[in-house]
Amino acid sequence: MTDEHNENTAQPSKLTLYGLAMVGGLGLTLMMLGASIGVIYGTALDAGATHSLGLMIVVGLLLLILAIGFWLGWVRPFERFDDINIPAEPEHH
Repeated sequence: MTDEHNENTAQPSKLTLYGLAMVGGLGLTLMMLGASIGVIYGTALDAGATHSLGLMIVVGLLLLILAIGFWLGWVRPFERFDDINIPAEPEHH
């Protein structure tokens, strides 16, 4: 293998991937929490609370989209994938 090939296959650190997963999870949590509060309280909410719930859902969606976008940019799963036609090395566990 050449050094150029090794640079192409370098993956981001696990800390980076965990951080992106946490940001995406926070986004999902915010969306579910906002939707749940909206469903539970329904029409009993005033206009300010409704606006806050809508903002919570939009912020959660943006966080999720950003996390997925950064993950696609760093990991590039569409360039590096496991080809099932090539056998793995014998010491591969």
